[in-house]
Amino acid sequence: MHVRGVDFVTFSVLDITRSVEFYRDVLGLHCDVEGVAEQWAEFDCGDVTLSLNGSRTTGGTKACERIALAVDNVYDAFEELSNRGIKLDGAPVDYGVCVALEVRRP
Repeated sequence: MHVRGVDFVTFSVLDITRSVEFYRDVLGLHCDVEGVAEQWAEFDCGDVTLSLNGSRTTGGTKACERIALAVDNVYDAFEELSNRGIKLDGAPVDYGVCVALEVRRP
């Protein structure tokens, strides 16, 4: 498996509105996606997207910080990691804009 780089990092925030204002208005980052109702925002940081998660849960699990690493093929990575006995949170999920695989770090 070859990791090409980092696609995005996600941070949990307590107040999505104040956090968006800080990153957008104070730091001057361009906000690509802002969904207060969805408790989600994304900022263009060049080669990496900064995502903010204002909800206390993500996909039914406790919210936490995440880093998304880009690989050539998520399904191949799933197969390789599964065969190596790496703990995964299920199969890859196609979100339409990306295919994601949750891997538990040690």
